[in-house]
Amino acid sequence: MSRRVRAPVVLGGLALVATAVGYMSLGARSAPTASAAAPVEPAPAPAPAPLDVAEPAPAPTPAPLAPAPAKPAERADAHFDRSWRAPLAGGLLMFPPSWSSEDGAYDLVLHLNGNTDLVEENYGFAGVNAVVAILNLGVGSGVYEDRFADPAGLRLILSRAQSVMVARGLKNARLRRIGLSAWSSGYGGIIKILLHEEFFDRISAIVLVDSIHCGYDPHTKELKRDQIEPTKRFAKKAVEGKALLTIVHSEIETYGYHNAHRTTDFVLQSVGASRTPTTVWQPLPNVPAMKHVVPNAYMKPLEPLTEAHEGELHVRGYGGTGPYTHMLHLIQFSTTALPDLVKFWGRHH
Repeated sequence: MSRRVRAPVVLGGLALVATAVGYMSLGARSAPTASAAAPVEPAPAPAPAPLDVAEPAPAPTPAPLAPAPAKPAERADAHFDRSWRAPLAGGLLMFPPSWSSEDGAYDLVLHLNGNTDLVEENYGFAGVNAVVAILNLGVGSGVYEDRFADPAGLRLILSRAQSVMVARGLKNARLRRIGLSAWSSGYGGIIKILLHEEFFDRISAIVLVDSIHCGYDPHTKELKRDQIEPTKRFAKKAVEGKALLTIVHSEIETYGYHNAHRTTDFVLQSVGASRTPTTVWQPLPNVPAMKHVVPNAYMKPLEPLTEAHEGELHVRGYGGTGPYTHMLHLIQFSTTALPDLVKFWGRHH
């Protein structure tokens, strides 16, 4: 709001004062006659009209500055070096492109037996967020059983893996979950690890890729308990949703021990689950290491036959009875088995 301010009249005020003083001086003498009257001083010019002067409006109060956005915390893996594989207790520790860690926690999968490149690339293709330790110890399941008959075998791997993660630059590195996977004879190590109580509850997931089998007494035909009971017990845990057990297998026949199909049936029977027919195909992955592993004529997706699902126990049976079928399971397990692991760990952070 503005208010009117009267400008002071300076010149006009002085003229009026001067006229008054002149009249007072004449009055002290004789009054003038009409013929000799003093000239009358012209009236002063009228004072200019006062101007409306608007008072300046107050300057607007500046809006408070928004606080600067907080600088995002640096990821724990921001400076992690994944440029080369790390030697690890007789094997190699891999860092698939699907692995990352925002806060330093990491999942570790121990895979027993199988072409190193194929295993690593399948884990990456499936999108499993884990580092993968791969051990190839030799021919037959016995070498894997011997390696993990003592719990110190797995303890060493976990300890060395932690050292590697710290040395490679993972800030606040700490192991979160443990998974196991195996192809073919690697199953021998799986069952030995499950026999150790200190690890049974720590194992979060198991993936068996045409790997499960079980020996039997040639006279009584009774199953070898140490080769079947650990898996049956873990299957019960999976049915309850406390862990994941995924089994994919072929129809390859074996001699002197039960093949993957029959051994899997023993596991299903122990938890009251049964198979159903299926025609759901899974595609071959596109991974570089699959080239020239089998002849081109055999490079085709596995033929689905049966499946069974109970809780977090998943079984998929595929056709095929030859060695190329066995290799195809290793080539294709990123689309047949590992999606179960991705989903399970995704639901259980």
